[in-house]
Amino acid sequence: MQHEPAEQAAMSAVDPQPVDAHPPARPRLPINAQTWESLSLLHWEVPAEEVQALLPDGLIVDRYEGRTWFGVVPFVMSSVRVPPLPALGARSRFPELNARVYVHDFAGNRGVWFLSLWCSSAGFVASARALGLPYHRALSHARRAGAAETADAAAMADTAPMLGYRFLRSGSRLSESGVSFEAKVRALEPVDASSGLEAWLTARWNMFARRGGRLWRYPVHHEPWRLRAATAESLVTDLHGRFGFAPPRAAPLAHVAEPVHALVSRPRLCPRRPLAGRPTES
Repeated sequence: MQHEPAEQAAMSAVDPQPVDAHPPARPRLPINAQTWESLSLLHWEVPAEEVQALLPDGLIVDRYEGRTWFGVVPFVMSSVRVPPLPALGARSRFPELNARVYVHDFAGNRGVWFLSLWCSSAGFVASARALGLPYHRALSHARRAGAAETADAAAMADTAPMLGYRFLRSGSRLSESGVSFEAKVRALEPVDASSGLEAWLTARWNMFARRGGRLWRYPVHHEPWRLRAATAESLVTDLHGRFGFAPPRAAPLAHVAEPVHALVSRPRLCPRRPLAGRPTES
């Protein structure tokens, strides 16, 4: 998305809030609760100007030491529910894949902009799209090393040294909104997620969505991340090309995360222009 020179200058003057690996206060009235299990993070450095061109008005590409990153995150979502209602058994557990970039808004709130998301639950896709999130339904499998594949990921073990994922756009020949992703990720030694690049990539306590012609911020709360370094021992995907990025020339920066219990808070409208001060709400 192109911006006028005056707007570019205003955007460059926005100072994002400091990275903080500690979660914000737990929301009193969350609109959704979910657990993230068997989660891998795969990242590649990409040109910041290419990311900015993909963003809606009101968001600015975030940078770490002058660079920015494209993230692909496969995991298993479980215990999905709308508090105070309980989770609905097997229907509340399914694999998800998301493609994301890192941004902040005109108030300096750091967060995630999802380029696209895929999961196997038709009900969750419909409800998430109503919130402005670009979900699509996909055939999905998750497995541990040596275990049979399972569509609902019930056999997935978070302690397994090798995590496997496969996603394919449902009922499609990889159309424009489709996906082709298959990976095996091996967990290695623990790493510190409280500072540095690991904190910058993962301490993202907001997600953004566009709904009703406006940009919204959804605060997210969960436990601090516990990460392990990882290696992608096999990876086949077309996601870079789908969003206009050049094919990667190197293996991704990879991590595996311990499970966290996430709460999504009610949405807040994002400012249309840079603010002189910062918001006090979380």
